[in-house]
Amino acid sequence: MRNEIKRIWILAAVLAAMALPVGAADYYAVGDKGGDVLLLQKQLIKRGYDVEADGVFSKDMAKAVSKFQKDQKIQVSGKVGGWTYYLLTGKRTLMPKDSGSKAVQKPAKSKKKPVKKAKAKKADKTSKLKYTKLKSLKGSDHIGHQLVDSAYQYIGVPYVFGGNTPKGFDCSGFTKYVFSHNGIELPRMADEQYRMGFRVRKNELIPGDLVFFTTYEPGVSHTGIYVGDGNFISATSSGGIRVDSLKSGYWSERYIGAKRVR
Repeated sequence: MRNEIKRIWILAAVLAAMALPVGAADYYAVGDKGGDVLLLQKQLIKRGYDVEADGVFSKDMAKAVSKFQKDQKIQVSGKVGGWTYYLLTGKRTLMPKDSGSKAVQKPAKSKKKPVKKAKAKKADKTSKLKYTKLKSLKGSDHIGHQLVDSAYQYIGVPYVFGGNTPKGFDCSGFTKYVFSHNGIELPRMADEQYRMGFRVRKNELIPGDLVFFTTYEPGVSHTGIYVGDGNFISATSSGGIRVDSLKSGYWSERYIGAKRVR
């Protein structure tokens, strides 16, 4: 009888494991094995990266993934998270659940504007107290990774002055939208966002940090999200949501500073 019960429990465990969707983990890293890892290896090989298709996530595979991430101008970690997984496979299995159609369907009614402003002011006061202890974070911090993953979903979305939905963004509307969908409330305007969080030196930037520039008027007038490897993503009037280099002539000359808000 006991052996029979034991067999039933083992069978139940196996069936439960089989029921899990492919890619149920948050990310794939060294030591992981299985069909999904094999799929990733085949996709890397297809793109010319040197890996062995054996279904085992090795250190060599991690190096290939890092090179792929660098080539794609996204956060370099050597792990396959949401956005890397999507770029390799075309599947959104590991993408964060923070950008569904519900957000797109919310109409921007003028009657709600005063309410939104009031919430932003309240968040501005409470956030300063909430984040006073988070002055230093590791480059592998999970929140930063999620922010970058979220931001990259909107590449190509057009620039719309005053826009704050996936139908069209301006710079601060974009950063506010991405942060709010990861549980962090920011004020609406770029100069207000610059007063949040803690200052970060340029050589200490990590993915998810906010970067600020002076463009069409004196002071802070443009903001974006640092994605790693000297690049940031923002809503530009000339190209919509896109990735640019902090080292480019235009942006390097207009760079003001960076803030870390978590």
